[in-house]
Amino acid sequence: MSKTFLSKKFLSLLVSGTVYMIVVPILLLSDSVIAGLVLGETSVAGISLVTPAYSLAAFFGGILSIGVPILYNRAMGEFDQAKATQYFRVGLTAAVSIGVLLFLAFTLLGDTYLHFFKATPAVFEQAKQYFFWYKLTILILPLFLLMCEAVFSDGDDTISTIAGILQLVVNIALSIVLAKSMGIEGIALGSFIGTALALLVTSLHLFKKGNSLKIGFHFSIAKIFHIAKYSTIDASTYLFFACFAVIVEKYITSAFGSEMLIIASVIFFAKEFQIIFDGIGEAITPLINIYLGEESYRGIKNCYRLAQKAAVVEGVLMTVIIAAAAPLIVKIYGIENPEIAEEAINGARIIALGLTGTSLLYLLSSYYLLINKIFLGALLCGLRDVIVAAPFLFILGEKFGIYGFFIGIALSSIFAYIVSALFIRTKYGKENYPLLLADKEKRLNYRFYELKLEPKLIIDVQKQIERYLQENGINKKIIAKVKLLIEELFMLVFEKNGNAATYAECSVFIREDGIQIITKDDGILFDLSNDDVIAGSITEFMVSGYMEKMKNNKMYLTTMSYNRNTFKVKFEA
Repeated sequence: MSKTFLSKKFLSLLVSGTVYMIVVPILLLSDSVIAGLVLGETSVAGISLVTPAYSLAAFFGGILSIGVPILYNRAMGEFDQAKATQYFRVGLTAAVSIGVLLFLAFTLLGDTYLHFFKATPAVFEQAKQYFFWYKLTILILPLFLLMCEAVFSDGDDTISTIAGILQLVVNIALSIVLAKSMGIEGIALGSFIGTALALLVTSLHLFKKGNSLKIGFHFSIAKIFHIAKYSTIDASTYLFFACFAVIVEKYITSAFGSEMLIIASVIFFAKEFQIIFDGIGEAITPLINIYLGEESYRGIKNCYRLAQKAAVVEGVLMTVIIAAAAPLIVKIYGIENPEIAEEAINGARIIALGLTGTSLLYLLSSYYLLINKIFLGALLCGLRDVIVAAPFLFILGEKFGIYGFFIGIALSSIFAYIVSALFIRTKYGKENYPLLLADKEKRLNYRFYELKLEPKLIIDVQKQIERYLQENGINKKIIAKVKLLIEELFMLVFEKNGNAATYAECSVFIREDGIQIITKDDGILFDLSNDDVIAGSITEFMVSGYMEKMKNNKMYLTTMSYNRNTFKVKFEA
């Protein structure tokens, strides 16, 4: 993979997004596992009673943490900081309000909630003790989820990764230590301290130079509904997984007997860890939203190409990992019957063969969410988890027994990917598959350039832009202005960064009223459009003078912690 501005940012976000997605399932299991190891099954049962309350807080936090970053980056892509800030502040207001309301509700009605489950007195008492401290986690959880995603979408993958790992490590370490002295209350307190510290870490981003998030509160019902609509695909994923679980359990008990039901746990383990594939969706979300705001569709294509390669690599890696770890997975679930254990191990390995198709479907559904094809994204989730899987596992299970059942699940994701490709090509046209951008690109006249900032490469790009403008009949005076602007801007960035390798992008649009130029670079943060800078070099003097002449036809906006500028060279009347 050749190094570019985009590939560097994508790989950085991919690592952070994948780490976060690995942390999520481990974090969800940690309290119950610690309770089982340190305190016993009564404590595990008590924690399970509180799980729906956690899920409710996570659900609301998830709605905000999905929708707010998407709309924030879209507005930033349009160079509309005010609109972006409104969405972020609406998210903050909603997150704090939801946390407070849930905390008050569970404080006042906590015992009533726990009595609803009609648990034994011992389990009820454990749940009540756990809930005492866990209500504090519920209080801050929506805000933490929002901040973690907002910081990530603002380009600070380092802070968001540290926050996620810190939350996991502190949660597990403190929960184990405190459980020995405080019992189940110690596990809940450890969870709260871990989440609170992680929230504090995410807030460090607000003090960094590259931060574009503006703290404040704003309320708008219309914006909340707009934010909420982007949670549809994630909500449908949980729904389809629930349907898949019911189908698998029902079929296993009816076809192979209830003693084989433990095999369902092994299947669900593999399915739960598919959430790791969502790390690719996390990585492309801020990048593609910026490109959508700019209308830089070539950038979207390049980004998707990188993501597609990553999806294949992750699919293959997960196949190898699950195949190698299958005996350990079976051991974790305590399957002692040698025959069932062997079938479970082989089943996990067979199902893992379909993970590359699953990974590609996760990528597609994430992408369609970003371009507002929400129903299409939800449909792909259904194809991936239920619509194709159900008939495949039934038919092959009836014909070939338990191994046919496993093969049916493995083949279903691959077949679902093929079906989705045929459906999209048929409905939207071959030229539109898979990104649905062909029609939008036809309405635009633009070019997209990527370069490492070196004098020779800057001149090469300048010549390419000159040739493009000449081919479109732009007059020589305008072309001369654009050439000068491109050369001096990038030479100044090159000069400012010294020996450090700096990568950049440049989009050039022929608009009705002039030539719009959008530049990005990953060098030191520096406002190129500022005409008040004291010139320290000839290049800086030239750029400063040029910026003064451009007046209002320029804008600088730190986006995702990198430099981003837009300029317009207007056509003369």
